[in-house]
Amino acid sequence: MIAAEEMGDWFTEKYGILSPPLRLVIKGGRLVSVDTPDAKLAADVREYVGQHPNSNRVGEFAIGTNVGLSRIVGNFLQDEKFPGVHVAFGDPYGFETGADWNCPSHVDMLASHATVSVDGRALMENGHFLV
Repeated sequence: MIAAEEMGDWFTEKYGILSPPLRLVIKGGRLVSVDTPDAKLAADVREYVGQHPNSNRVGEFAIGTNVGLSRIVGNFLQDEKFPGVHVAFGDPYGFETGADWNCPSHVDMLASHATVSVDGRALMENGHFLV
């Protein structure tokens, strides 16, 4: 599960920083559930990730590493570097990543209070690096 606090594309302009966060469930590399008390936001997200067979597929995953940032400010290009998780659904930019699939859509999401473990080793807890 991811608790997204901000979204890219046109979502940031329309919804700003999300409070409460948008709860997303990902299974098998695909977004399978969206939970928020904002019915319009939920409908917009479901429509966006439903526009193509790969629109709900994870196309990008990154960990923000700029520990010099003190808060999310609402500018997604800056905020995606904030310590936490940045995940995008849709096009994986195969020309840059080597992915063998594509998609006409791509939406980024940011979870700043993420906990990340790799191969059983905790790297980040609640948005703070442990190493």
